[in-house]
Amino acid sequence: MRGKKKTLTLERKTLEDDGMGGRKETWADVVNVKGVLCTIDGDERLAADKLTVISTHHFYIDFLHGETITEVDRFSMGTRIFKVVYINNLGANTDRKLKITLKEEV
Repeated sequence: MRGKKKTLTLERKTLEDDGMGGRKETWADVVNVKGVLCTIDGDERLAADKLTVISTHHFYIDFLHGETITEVDRFSMGTRIFKVVYINNLGANTDRKLKITLKEEV
C-alpha cells in the first residue's frame, strides 16, 4: 500500500496502583508504529466478519516482529483513538504486511 506514512501508538490495557491500595485499568504505550492510514468510505465500510461492528479505517503496516497486536489493543494518534477490529496478515505465512481494520472512537 502506498501513501503518506503516519505514526500511530499501539496501546494496551494495564493495571496500575491507584495509590489507595487498589488497582485501576489504564492504557499504556507499547510501541510507535509507522504505516499508511486509509479512511474507508461509504459502501467500503466493512464489518470485518463481525456484523455489529463497523470499521472506519485501514492501517497498513510492516509485520511487527516481537510484538503481537490483538483486538483488545488500540492505536492513538494525538487525541484520536482507534479500536482494533480485525487483523489480517496479508503475507499469509511470510509475515510481511498487516492490514489492521480500525474503528475511530468519537
